Amino acid sequence: MLNQLCVITIKVTDLKSAVNFYTEVLDFKVPKHYEDKIVSLVHNDVPVVLEESADEKTGSNVLPGILSKNIESDFSKMREAGVKMLFENPQPCPPGRYFIIEDPSGNQIEIVEFSN
Repeated sequence: MLNQLCVITIKVTDLKSAVNFYTEVLDFKVPKHYEDKIVSLVHNDVPVVLEESADEKTGSNVLPGILSKNIESDFSKMREAGVKMLFENPQPCPPGRYFIIEDPSGNQIEIVEFSN
């Protein structure tokens, strides 16, 4: 079942200023840097990730992530249902694998399977 929110990704144009805003203004903490352009923030319920992206006009700037327990099966079901998908196959990411779909209004939703 794809009905559990597991992460929220916020796309930002300048990671350094975004981290400063989220930590200094909103009191989040940064427990982990995944890469030069991805930072995880401490949050009690759903993890929040800041991801630097130079292209702010493509897709959504806030990307909800839905938990998948079997990404291959969920990917196949979405494809068979005719859902608009941004990738030909699930892609690797720091915590596991993911793919992105669009709802009927064009809002992007990330489907994520954690490997650990």
